[in-house]
Amino acid sequence: MSDSVVFCFPLKVSNQVTKMSWWFTSCGASGPRGPTQAQCDSAYRNTNVSVIVGKEGPLKGVQMWRVPTVMLLNAAGATAGGKGAKNHNKRSHGVIISAIFPLEKGEVLYILVGHQGEDACPGRNPLTQKICLGESSVIEDSWATEGKDSQWVGGGGGGGGATYIFKMENGELVPFLIAAGGGGKAYFEDPESNLDQTLMERYENETRAASTNGKTGAAGGGGGLRDSTRYLWAGKSLAEGGEGGSSCLRALSKLAWNTFGGFGGGGGACSSGGGGGGYKGGDASLTDDIIADGQDGVSFVHPSGEIFVLPLAAMESHGEVEIEVHLNCSHCQSQNCRRNEDTRAIVCLCHKEDVLASDNVTCPLPDGYLSPSLTLAVNHLHAVRIRLQSPEYKLSKIRSSTIMTDYNPNYCFAGKATSLSELKEVPRKNITLLRALGHGAFGEVYEGQVLGMNGDNSAMQVAIKTLPEICSEQDEMDFLMEALIMSKFNHQNIVRCIGVSLQILPRFILLELMTGGDMKSFLRQNRPKSNHPSSLTMLELLHMARDIAFGCRYLEENHFIHRDIAARNCLLTCQGPDRVAKIGDFGMARDIYRASYYRKGGRAMLPVKWMPPEAFLEGIFTCKTDTWSFGVLLWEIFSLGFMPYPGKTNQEVLEFVTSGGRMDPPKNCPGPV
Repeated sequence: MSDSVVFCFPLKVSNQVTKMSWWFTSCGASGPRGPTQAQCDSAYRNTNVSVIVGKEGPLKGVQMWRVPTVMLLNAAGATAGGKGAKNHNKRSHGVIISAIFPLEKGEVLYILVGHQGEDACPGRNPLTQKICLGESSVIEDSWATEGKDSQWVGGGGGGGGATYIFKMENGELVPFLIAAGGGGKAYFEDPESNLDQTLMERYENETRAASTNGKTGAAGGGGGLRDSTRYLWAGKSLAEGGEGGSSCLRALSKLAWNTFGGFGGGGGACSSGGGGGGYKGGDASLTDDIIADGQDGVSFVHPSGEIFVLPLAAMESHGEVEIEVHLNCSHCQSQNCRRNEDTRAIVCLCHKEDVLASDNVTCPLPDGYLSPSLTLAVNHLHAVRIRLQSPEYKLSKIRSSTIMTDYNPNYCFAGKATSLSELKEVPRKNITLLRALGHGAFGEVYEGQVLGMNGDNSAMQVAIKTLPEICSEQDEMDFLMEALIMSKFNHQNIVRCIGVSLQILPRFILLELMTGGDMKSFLRQNRPKSNHPSSLTMLELLHMARDIAFGCRYLEENHFIHRDIAARNCLLTCQGPDRVAKIGDFGMARDIYRASYYRKGGRAMLPVKWMPPEAFLEGIFTCKTDTWSFGVLLWEIFSLGFMPYPGKTNQEVLEFVTSGGRMDPPKNCPGPV
C-alpha cells in the first residue's frame, strides 16, 4: 500500500491515545470465508488492535472494533482478482480508496477485509496441473472446434472480494467506505486486448444508487451491498455475509477445477473470470468464454465523507484497512505537525531543515517565495515522516528548474512563444468535484463544475484531471506541459482546456466534459449482437472520421505533430446521434518535449500498431506520421473498434509493415475509404 496522504483538519485528540493509527488485515485468512477469532487474536498480538470477530450469520468473519477516541476514519484497500490458468500478464487489481469521517469514542465499527480471488493455478489434479504448466492445451483446442459447447471448462480466476467499513444503525447496514475488488481473469488472454488500456475505476457516493450483485452467468457475479443470489458460484452480498462464490458446476464436474471468489463477495470462476465484490458487484460473462474477464466491482464513499484524491495504488493481494487520528495543525504556519511521543504536545513542523521559530508556530521562508497557503502532511505506512514543500514553493521551483530545459518551456505553437504563466488560473473555491470518471495518466479524473467561467454565476460542467499530492518532480513537469499544450488549441474537434488550478494541492487541469467517453469503447459497445446489426450507420461512422480529420488538419496547419492519433485518444461529446468527435489526449506529444522521453520504456511503450516504419525504426516524426495514424484510426472506426493487425504482436507488426505488408480493409468498409 502506498503512502497515505493526510489533510490536516481541526480536531481535539484524547491524551489517552498513544498510537496514532490502527491496521486491520485479513488476519492470515484467505479464500471465500473470513477469519476466525483465533486467527485475528494471533495476527494482532503485540499490536494496538483488538477486535471481536463475528461467528455466525451475516457478520461471520467481520471484525468489530470499538473506537478508542474521537477521531477521523481514513483509508480502505481493495483486493485483487485471481489470475487465469494461461492469463497472468496482468492481474485485475483493487484500487485504494480513502476518505475521512468523524467517529465518536465508543462507537463500534464493522470491518470486512476482502480477500484476493483465487488463482486458477496450481491445479488440484494431474490434468489441470499439466494445463497450468503449459503442457496441455486441451481447453483452448476444444473451444476452437466446439465453441461454447466445449466439454472442457474451468481455469478462470476468482473475483476479488471488496473491503467494507460500515456501522449498524437499528439493524441496518450503513456503509462508510467500500473499496471494490478486481474481477478475475479468464482462462486465456483476449488477443485483441491492449495491456496499456486500464479500465476506469468506478465509485458511487450516492446512497440511492443501486447496490446490487453483479450479473451471474457461467461464472459468478460479484456481491454487492444489499442483494440476494441463488447461485452457488456467485459472490454473496454484504447483507448475506459476503462469502466468495465457488466454481461453476461444469468446471467442478469435469475437472474438479474449484476456483473460489474472495471473501467480500468475489464471484467464483468458470473458464471466464468471476466478478469483483463492491457496493455494486462486477458482472461475469453470461456465456462461458475463455477470454471473458470478470468485471471489477464498484467502490463507494458515503456522501458525508471527504474523499481524498490519491495516486493510483494497486492492491496485489488481500485488502488492508488503516484508521488514523488526524491532528489539528491549523495553528501551524506550515499546516504540518506531529505529536511529541514523550510530552504528547502537538509540535509544528517546517519544510526541510528549517528551524521552527521561537513562537513554535512560524517557519523561516526561502528568499523570494510566498508564504504557503496549504501544506500536506504525509504519514508513511511504517511511521517514516515525509515533509512536502508547499504548492507555491514547488511551483516556483518548477518554473525556474533546470529540468525545464529538457522541454523548452517557452515552446512555439503556430509561430508564437508561450509560457506557463499564460495558463488561466481558476480559484479552487469556484471548483466542485461531483463524481469520479476514472483514472488518467497521472491520477483520478472527475466530473465537476466550475463557477464564473461564463461571465455570470452559472456553473459549467467540466472534466477535472488531477495530479496526486505525492508525485515526482518529473510528474509535475509532465502535468504542467500537458496543460500548456492543450491550452493553445482552439478548435471544435479538439477537447478544450478551460483552465487550471495549480496554487493548491492537488493540482487540477479543467477540460471540456465529454460525456460520450472514448471512441474505442463506444465503437465496441455498438458492435452487432446476435440477430441485431450495429445501431451505427455508415454515415455516423463517416461523421466521426470527418471530425477527427478536421482536428488533424488544424494541428498540421499549426505545425503540431500529435504522434498518437488513435480511437482510444478520441472522445465524444455524447453517445447520441448529435455526437461530435474530438482529439482528447496529448500524452505522446507532451512526452516528446522531454529529452529523456525514451526512458519511459522504449519500443514496448510506443503505439507501434499506429506508427509508420520511419517513426518506430528511426524516431522520425512529421505531419505524415499523423496521416499514417489517421489511416489506422479509419480501420478502427470501420471495424467497430477491433485491435489493428488482429492477432499480431508489436514485433510481428513491425516486421510485417517494414516488409511492405498492409491490413486488408474491414468488412463492409466503403471502397473510397
